[in-house]
Amino acid sequence: MPRLDVRHLLMLEAISASTSLADAARRLSITPSALSHRMREAERRVGTPLFARTARKPQLTDAGARLLNLATGILRTLEEAEREVAAGPATRVDVVRLAASTLSSYEWLPGLLRTLQHDYPSIDVEVVLDVAVDPISALRDRIIDVAVIPSQVSTTTLASIALFDDEMIVLLPPAHPKANKHWLDAQDLVDEVYVTDGTTRETGREYERLFGPAGVQPRRMLRAGPLENVIALVREGFGVTIGTRASVQQHLQNETLRAVQITQHGLFVTWHALLRREDFRRSPARVVADQLAGRSESRRAETQTTPLIS
Repeated sequence: MPRLDVRHLLMLEAISASTSLADAARRLSITPSALSHRMREAERRVGTPLFARTARKPQLTDAGARLLNLATGILRTLEEAEREVAAGPATRVDVVRLAASTLSSYEWLPGLLRTLQHDYPSIDVEVVLDVAVDPISALRDRIIDVAVIPSQVSTTTLASIALFDDEMIVLLPPAHPKANKHWLDAQDLVDEVYVTDGTTRETGREYERLFGPAGVQPRRMLRAGPLENVIALVREGFGVTIGTRASVQQHLQNETLRAVQITQHGLFVTWHALLRREDFRRSPARVVADQLAGRSESRRAETQTTPLIS
């Protein structure tokens, strides 16, 4: 019987692809202490050191590197076997793993799933939530197949498809002194309590587009986790945040939040579906991206005739 099981193989992949022990733990959706316990357990089972502990992050020993090479093939083979078994003898199902930036609330997901069920029943979508902080790396590491991000990316291995235009806005409680301003800039937010889902500087988000170019950042930050938590704290007056109209529109309908434009001319982004170039021409991942883009065209036409409420 094998001494290691699948969770140990996944651990090897996560540690190899991560920048720190904490990063690897996030990928596995466990605590750093639980990851440390799993590392010791794996070494105890095989009877040899697999990791060389360093101050920055664990490094694989020669034995660990050899196991990682084997683990990668085993895990991919297992995934493929599971898909084929789940599909049954008569039907093949392609599972496209998808993740979006934490700036997204997946408001486009129900429509995408309905379209796929009707037009492409052989394609299933699996949402991978624990890589939202860095979906680009997850795409490169083949943890996901499509990344939805508020920025265009083009490299030798990745390419993107434009989906829809969006606007970044400041969200405040209606009673906030700045809630009736016509627009706010980065300097207006420096002394505010900034409610955020996390402090990682994600591609296409406010740190890259607003605070970084201005050379400032909020002096006080309140980390709240998922978007729903952020919205709840802002609504109750614990601080302010920045979101996109597409992601928070449903929260603006009942007038318990106020949206204020960023900078005098607005701060706009375009959401993109990012794929590996090898999947760009013809693949289930490209089908999913094209359906997202198609739905976005319809949505763009609707927003041109129906103004967004602010």
